[in-house]
Amino acid sequence: MRSSSSLVAALSLCAALAGCGGGGSDGGTPAPDITPLGANILVFDSDRTGNHEIYLMRNDGSASAQVTSDTSYENWWPRISPDRRKLLFYRSPRGSSERYDLASLWVVNVDGSGLTRLRAAGTDGWAVQGHGEWSPDGGSIAMFGGSATSPQIFITDSLGRFPRQLTARAGVNTDVSWSPDGRTLLFNGCPGTPCTPADYEIYTMPSAGGAETRLTFDHLADYDPYFSPDGTKIAWLTNSNPSAWSGAGAWGISLANADGSNPVWLIDDGNINSKPAWSLDGRSIYFHRMEPLVATKWGVYSMGADGTGLTALTSGSSANNEFPSN
Repeated sequence: MRSSSSLVAALSLCAALAGCGGGGSDGGTPAPDITPLGANILVFDSDRTGNHEIYLMRNDGSASAQVTSDTSYENWWPRISPDRRKLLFYRSPRGSSERYDLASLWVVNVDGSGLTRLRAAGTDGWAVQGHGEWSPDGGSIAMFGGSATSPQIFITDSLGRFPRQLTARAGVNTDVSWSPDGRTLLFNGCPGTPCTPADYEIYTMPSAGGAETRLTFDHLADYDPYFSPDGTKIAWLTNSNPSAWSGAGAWGISLANADGSNPVWLIDDGNINSKPAWSLDGRSIYFHRMEPLVATKWGVYSMGADGTGLTALTSGSSANNEFPSN
């Protein structure tokens, strides 16, 4: 159960820092008494208390507050709903963070109240599930799920029900996200068989279903593609040097036009950068990264949308801090 102190902290952060302006409906149970998070608030997860919990902080790294508190679980992959009143995230048993085979999908109000499980592990016979992303109108959730060896892309309603399968491709299909208008999905998948993680490429397809279009042709491991808020660009994660760091790889963040043209590196500095997340105004990108020569812990960072101004947001923490989202 949540401690009263963490609830008070989350409430205080929301009241003190939130702009109290929201977007559209989140499509689930209304939460009219919940103050929306301001545009300057990030959500992320951290193991600073031992297990991974969900936290909020300002986008300059200050004033963090804990939202979830249950030492029986790892809580990870948090996403803010379009109306900025709820958080979507995954849970798995303690000691099994980012285990898609053990993951259950949850939602909680941003003040820590209303904790609700949407999808238990194994729902609909799925062996794995992950990468849940709210649709721009909050009425649906895109995710991957199904077979452990060949997961596919699905869309559910806002409560995680009635999954509609969009892909039926060989190999792995994961890392789905929405365009700002909700009409298009990005995902990563295999260009052929056999399928190896070293050659995942980025694809796009209509959210209503239809043919996919391949966007990347770099024959590297490409993950976590996201449209910019204005829909003109995409940013994604690329393993630029798979042999680095004893096989963990050196990972960079790439940027291209929405059709995949004119790809450039935003950051490729030999370290392990991970999962880009755009700021609401499109001016910044948040991500977590590890500098193995400094510390083998993840930290939350920001940089400009042009790749300049790298800034550590959790530099005072000795814990893992990851999966930031605005």
